[in-house]
Amino acid sequence: MNPDGTLNDNALNVWNDLRIVIEFKDGKPKMIGCWEATTNPGKYYTYNPLNTKGAAIIAFGQYTAWQVGTHGQACPHEALVQTGGSVTVHRDANRSGSRDKGNSIDSGSFGINQHWGGDNPKSDIGRWSAGCQVGRTKQGHREFMAIIKSDLRYKTNHSFTFTSTIIDGKDLLAQFPAS
Repeated sequence: MNPDGTLNDNALNVWNDLRIVIEFKDGKPKMIGCWEATTNPGKYYTYNPLNTKGAAIIAFGQYTAWQVGTHGQACPHEALVQTGGSVTVHRDANRSGSRDKGNSIDSGSFGINQHWGGDNPKSDIGRWSAGCQVGRTKQGHREFMAIIKSDLRYKTNHSFTFTSTIIDGKDLLAQFPAS
């Protein structure tokens, strides 16, 4: 989905997903942050997967799996790291870059982190995602981390495990049509 709420073609190697933070006040959802992102690996890891079964593409659903920690070795930075639970992924054996019906399904702890994408152009994920949930810009990621770390549950327990929902834009629009 695009930042304006329209659907896109989910092309391979393009920052064409959204990272959104929603806060609930008095039982009502309010969007308090929105950034360009990807939930799919880039072209490099689609064609050169780290796992012999294929690159990981997180399956749609809700997962409680991430804690504040550090991602990366070459450029370590604060991120949500998969240390709090398992996730389910499609293994892209046919290297299509999408969640195909023929993909095998794998569940576990795979290091599917939520980190920054190094300010790459919108048209090139590069090597920034091998299956992680990645925000395109460093500044957007810093804003994302500041918002989630302001959560009272995290402030009272720095081992708090965050929940994320991965949802297809078509399903989101079916539930909440654009007005």
